[in-house]
Amino acid sequence: MDEQHLTPTDSPGAFPGTPTQAPTRRHLEPLYDISKRLTCFESVARTFPEVMALAAQVVPLRTVLLLEGVDEGGQPSEARPHVTVWRRGRMSAQQLRLALQQATETYAYLLGQKVVEVRGEAVADVRGRRAPTPAPTPPPLITLPLAIKGRVFGTLQLEMTGGVAEEELAFIAAVAHQLAGALDRHHALRREVHLRERAETLERAHREFLAREREARLESEAAHRRQTLLAEAGAVLSTSLDPQASLGALARLLVPAWADCCAIELFEEDPRNAQRVLPRRIATVAAAPQDAMPGQDAFVTHVLRSHPWVASTGGLDHPPRGHALVERMDAPGFPSNLRLLIRVRECTLGAVSLVSARPGRYGPAELALFEALAQRIAMAVDLARLYQQAEEASRWREEMLATVSHDIKTSLLAVRLNTEMAQAGARPEDNPRQQKYLERILQAEESMRGLIENILDRARMQGVPVPLTPQPQRVEELLHETCDSLRPLAQHKEQRLRVEPSSGLPLVSVDRERIHQVLANLVGNALKYTPSGGRITLRATPEPGQVRITVEDTGPGISPEDLPHVFGRFWRAHRATAQGTGLGLSIAKGIVEAHGGTIGVESRYGEGSTFFFTLPRAPA
Repeated sequence: MDEQHLTPTDSPGAFPGTPTQAPTRRHLEPLYDISKRLTCFESVARTFPEVMALAAQVVPLRTVLLLEGVDEGGQPSEARPHVTVWRRGRMSAQQLRLALQQATETYAYLLGQKVVEVRGEAVADVRGRRAPTPAPTPPPLITLPLAIKGRVFGTLQLEMTGGVAEEELAFIAAVAHQLAGALDRHHALRREVHLRERAETLERAHREFLAREREARLESEAAHRRQTLLAEAGAVLSTSLDPQASLGALARLLVPAWADCCAIELFEEDPRNAQRVLPRRIATVAAAPQDAMPGQDAFVTHVLRSHPWVASTGGLDHPPRGHALVERMDAPGFPSNLRLLIRVRECTLGAVSLVSARPGRYGPAELALFEALAQRIAMAVDLARLYQQAEEASRWREEMLATVSHDIKTSLLAVRLNTEMAQAGARPEDNPRQQKYLERILQAEESMRGLIENILDRARMQGVPVPLTPQPQRVEELLHETCDSLRPLAQHKEQRLRVEPSSGLPLVSVDRERIHQVLANLVGNALKYTPSGGRITLRATPEPGQVRITVEDTGPGISPEDLPHVFGRFWRAHRATAQGTGLGLSIAKGIVEAHGGTIGVESRYGEGSTFFFTLPRAPA
């Protein structure tokens, strides 16, 4: 042929590229074979060469280039067509390049594209090679559009080895038409497969997402359950300092939520053998497994009778040792077993045994949970033991104080009675020195009695509120009564004891006897440490909501290093010359603070001291 391209579309209503004359009868059989092969279209790479081989039996084909404007998923991709090459004989790279160039330009023209980028193996074969010199005579080419329902989606470019008759051109057009239908069906199938694969991928991703979300939710719920257990266990353990009550409540908390059986034991030293300990069972709680199968109803009975930890009642040669707070045990018939050691300061105080009928119930997260729980149990048990020891020591102290004070008071009473009888039977004018000795004995007895009362008062106030019976009282009367009772001591040392209350003092709400005790301690100390000829002054001044009382003396004062310790128990100044127990100021501080007041001291060494305290006003 003289023309390079032939696209016969002259007859009105004819398919583009379809000649007016139908194929002759000798072409029907090959066309039928091609139709059958296209009906069983598998893929372009396999079916297209077979179809072209059948067509080459009718027309003299040398090369055929198929351009499809679709992507791998069968979706339209006009700007990036895929090229497939069929060749009957050898074809040089130059010929292939020219054919590709011509096919690309024709494809772009038919689809109205300015620039297109062809894809495929043939493109890779010639890409990057040097441009060939133009062929002197272009090969005869026929380009047929591939269209369905008026939409062009590709082209079919054929190179002939010779001329083409009219009936052969009609045959090629019929092949192109059937190929277009087969490709359209194949593209539709690819789109459907692609969409189905995409849908399956999305569904699989959705299922995986739901599975991960479910796992995350389950893990969150499990973490919440673990934190809830620790919080509830802490609340249960802190409700009582009696291990029998708190550990029993803890066992009921663990069953059945975390175990089917829970046994808690505390270890006590065997009084007959220091090398052995006696497990004392604090609590045993069991419940039938929730998913128990027929024949498993006796699981709890089996645990209580045969489990090495739960059923054991004998002594142990030594308590469990080791660094781990949680121990596992594999025993036939008992799928899941844990033992939580109650350990404090390298000493094992007891154990909590957990047994479950569910295999694999306790994983790494549960082990960490029960390790934290074992630490909380150990702290609670240790605190209960320390509290019991403190209570026992307090009872022992009170019993000792009561016994000692009773015995000493009895002896002192005998000393006083005998001394008073001797004093009554002696005449002072006969033996004045004897009378003086008897008076000293009575003073010593009174001092010892006061010492005992101070010790008992301090023991009563140790950790216990001071019992008070507050009533409205006049401050002036309290001060004068105290001074009147101690004035003989001041006169004996030639000291001046004065009361200087402010005018218009309000009533105070106090326990009269207790405040007398405070004033007696403060004034008595001032008389004791102030030298002869000194002065002790009691003052009272009103303040907002309270009354301030001061006891000022002209004694030696308190050194700066001793000043912070004057209200401590059994404290006495290192340079003090007078004797005392060191309890008076401590007792006075406890009584004042029990009234809601404060007490303090101001002193300049060598110039005297001023003790002060406040008392609340009585309600109007």
